[in-house]
Amino acid sequence: MTTVVAAPGTRVAVVGAGLAGLAAATVLRERGVDVTVLEARDRVGGRVWSTELEAADGRPVTIERGAEFVLAGYDRFRAYAARFGLALVDTQMSYYVRELFEYPHVTTDLLAAAGREAARLAADAGPGTTAADLLDSLQVPADVRASLRARIEISSAAAAHAVHASVLDHVASFEPLPSWRTGGGNSRLAVAMHDALGDCVHLSTPVQAVRDHGDSVTVHTGDGETTVDAVVVAVPLGVLRGGDVDLAQPDWKADALAGVVQGHAAKLHLALDEVPASSAVLSVDHRFWTWTAVDATGGVTPVLNCFAGSTAATTALDVGAGPERWSGLVRAVRADLAVAAGDPVLTHWAADRFSRGAYSAPGPDWTPATDELLAEPVGRVFYAGEHTAGEMSGLMEGALRSGERAAQQLLTTPLPAGAAPRR
Repeated sequence: MTTVVAAPGTRVAVVGAGLAGLAAATVLRERGVDVTVLEARDRVGGRVWSTELEAADGRPVTIERGAEFVLAGYDRFRAYAARFGLALVDTQMSYYVRELFEYPHVTTDLLAAAGREAARLAADAGPGTTAADLLDSLQVPADVRASLRARIEISSAAAAHAVHASVLDHVASFEPLPSWRTGGGNSRLAVAMHDALGDCVHLSTPVQAVRDHGDSVTVHTGDGETTVDAVVVAVPLGVLRGGDVDLAQPDWKADALAGVVQGHAAKLHLALDEVPASSAVLSVDHRFWTWTAVDATGGVTPVLNCFAGSTAATTALDVGAGPERWSGLVRAVRADLAVAAGDPVLTHWAADRFSRGAYSAPGPDWTPATDELLAEPVGRVFYAGEHTAGEMSGLMEGALRSGERAAQQLLTTPLPAGAAPRR
């Protein structure tokens, strides 16, 4: 056995140019590896997607159609942002604290106390214990339990009975910690990473199959095939599990992937006629929350941002048919704001062919060993993506860390010595 990856002229293909794939390619490129990044979309960033919405006064404002908040512990995100000279903006609202539209009497303190107890119990939850099981065991009033369940299902983008109780340890925080966004849009980080990598990134090039031959790997696209020494697969869980990329996997890897829940979420953006104060309001009954936040100008963006989480929520909001039903409910929940005329911007991630869903969550039978198996390479194929990021899964920070981890694995894992890569 010999490590061939660090050898001069070694070629590696990275499948996917979201933050995970870009991070993997960045680390490998810095180590002198000949990297090719193959991305199905016509842009980089994946589920990090910043675009513009025309405000009521005619000026363009940035909206995040995908991942939005930079939170405490985003160390790698901050490091990359600093590297490329990108400023992070304090939104002047907290991702963790939301007023409850249907239950205004359930205060943040009441919810925080229930959340702390849920997180304490979650720390000892074994396999087979769902978030719903744990919530049902809490000795709290029914309205507090309902509010906490809504928060968990929105943040997990999945039903409480479908995810392991450990999610409560991650999303049941109600401390008023600050939240940031990248000035000008989180996509600026992906674009900066892309620009630094240069012409090794190939857009509009969906990978159809990855074949590990033991001494090399062949990557098949619609344009032909490329043979390399190793591959980093950094595509979303829904794409990987849905068979969009033909990739042979042993039973243990397939079982680990099957044990992860594919979250489903949608976002809605509505222009406002007036500049509001920063705010965060959650609808318990309809499983969505809304917020207004400060942008890079130092003022609050005249846009109402909305996020719905779980299949039940997106189905009930009928997002597959368009924004009409959800927009009507949002106007009722946020009657305090002057919503402008014009079409809202709807993003439904389950309908996106290159993601097939939002971020992931641990399934009911999750154990710490599951995370290890998700991150374990198979032969010359290495795995990145937020679903492989353990406690940071579902986050931009997790995507970055997973890409760096996969690259380090690839650089240090003994691989069978084979013939020189075929061109």
